[in-house]
Amino acid sequence: MLSYFCKRLLAGIPTLLISFTLVFFIAHATPGSPWDSSSNRPLEPAVKARLDAKYHLDDPLYVQYVDYLAGALRGDFGPSFRDRTKSVADIVAQFLPVSLKLGGAAMLLAVLLGLPFGALAALSRHPAVDGAIRVISTLGISMPTYVVTSILIVAFGVGLGWVPTFGWKGLFSASSLVPVFSLALAPLAAVIRCFRTSMLEVMNLDFIRTARAKGLRPMTIIVHHMGRNALIPAVTVVGAYTSYILVGSFFVESIAGIPGFGRYFVLAVAARDYPVIIGTTLIYALFVIVINLIVDLSYYLLDPRVRTEHAR
Repeated sequence: MLSYFCKRLLAGIPTLLISFTLVFFIAHATPGSPWDSSSNRPLEPAVKARLDAKYHLDDPLYVQYVDYLAGALRGDFGPSFRDRTKSVADIVAQFLPVSLKLGGAAMLLAVLLGLPFGALAALSRHPAVDGAIRVISTLGISMPTYVVTSILIVAFGVGLGWVPTFGWKGLFSASSLVPVFSLALAPLAAVIRCFRTSMLEVMNLDFIRTARAKGLRPMTIIVHHMGRNALIPAVTVVGAYTSYILVGSFFVESIAGIPGFGRYFVLAVAARDYPVIIGTTLIYALFVIVINLIVDLSYYLLDPRVRTEHAR
């Protein structure tokens, strides 16, 4: 298992390097300067020149690339151009935990509700139950997250006054209800659909009929035989949507006024804050690699065929 883990881990290094290279040159190719939006009054050319010299923006682009890459390898992503009192590491430490809590709660809600509802839709003998769950899951996938967030804020915040319309007071407060549910809706629908399909494919296979012939209890068959085999495709969906939630929470955080990593990234893009843009992208790329690694390891643990193929 260790060699399997090391191979998957080493495969992520080129991905990080490619992500860094693309974002670095795209960010620097964007028209304008980081100092254009730092003040309502245009800066004098001499002031801009001094700022460029201070932050080495007047160096050749390949020199900036090598210097920033060397710093990133040491964990130093440089200072922020937008907030010059903070470094990118300070910004990550301040805003990333909020996004992690928000995304983790949303994904946990999606998994805890998606697996039982998917199994219920597959095993239910009442077409109305299956049809209702399928309609709900289709709506969840079809509606964009920013639309769901706006509707929930208007309905429950403005109309009923049950939740705050803006701001963040922690995960265990009313301010987290709308953003957590908004982020959880799409992965919840995807998990329901995927697990339902997988359960329908597994429930009529030979080993399930054998388990029934042995007289095993129905719950044992559902959990230990059907559920474990149907879980493998669902794990792929969970991994993909976990990456999506952590990387794609920009809209929810911006609309709901959550001081998270995604919202700060949007502000950094508007301000052409190159170090924050590049550092944030590298952090997100690292998350995607880690999540994919966890999914690969789950295949190794859930599916004996992966272990057999790796042992050859």
